[in-house]
Amino acid sequence: MQFAIINGLRRLPEKNLKGHCPLCGQETLSKCGPKNRWHWAHKGRRHCDPWWENETQWHLDWKNHFPERTREVVQFDPQSGEKHIADIKTEGGVVIELQHSSMPLDELKSREAFYKKMIWIVDAIPFLRNFKISRHPLPDPASPLAQKVRFQGEGDVAGSMFYMVSDMVDRSHGIQLHSARKFMDEILATHKGHYFLEWKKRREVWFHAATHVFFDVGGDDLLWLQRYDDSGRTCVRKIPKKQLIEKYGGSL
Repeated sequence: MQFAIINGLRRLPEKNLKGHCPLCGQETLSKCGPKNRWHWAHKGRRHCDPWWENETQWHLDWKNHFPERTREVVQFDPQSGEKHIADIKTEGGVVIELQHSSMPLDELKSREAFYKKMIWIVDAIPFLRNFKISRHPLPDPASPLAQKVRFQGEGDVAGSMFYMVSDMVDRSHGIQLHSARKFMDEILATHKGHYFLEWKKRREVWFHAATHVFFDVGGDDLLWLQRYDDSGRTCVRKIPKKQLIEKYGGSL
């Protein structure tokens, strides 16, 4: 944890301090060694929140993009009495949950039901080697142009294996390969960062999320997981990490 309660105030860890967990009220100790990042830990190495995962430098880096008052915010349901610590709760009331490890489906559903207004940011670096993203841009799936596109091949990453149905082509054939310059120009004109994704040994849980899922792949862009069409093809939309952080009141 980044914060503990001392004399009623949230405090960052310092050497030789004792505090109390903001969720359960039990005693916490500051861990301020020379090797690991400074943090608070429950006395006796217990976790009071079943949704809490051991924090990495990745968690800390993301939290530090946001004001202290929005980090590790306790959320309480007065009807059920359930309490959890949200990684980040923005000034606009959106919870940002940071997830590094794998997670069972029932936990994902429970967390989305509890927080309601939320998004996921997932550390994708551990499984990035299993990602294959098409090099060919896709038209905006909401655009009229996308309705003309047809795909060949079995995989999600169609590569160059797609063509367009168009009123402009020879009606005796009904198709024209996408490599025609005029079609590629149309695609680029509507392109908003979408690419097909193929994910080997994929973590299925993220395809059941009811809210937005963003993969952090370690660069300047995030990959926003989406379905491209009714056939269930999977795509990602590249968006600048800075754009998402600033949208929710943080700074890069």
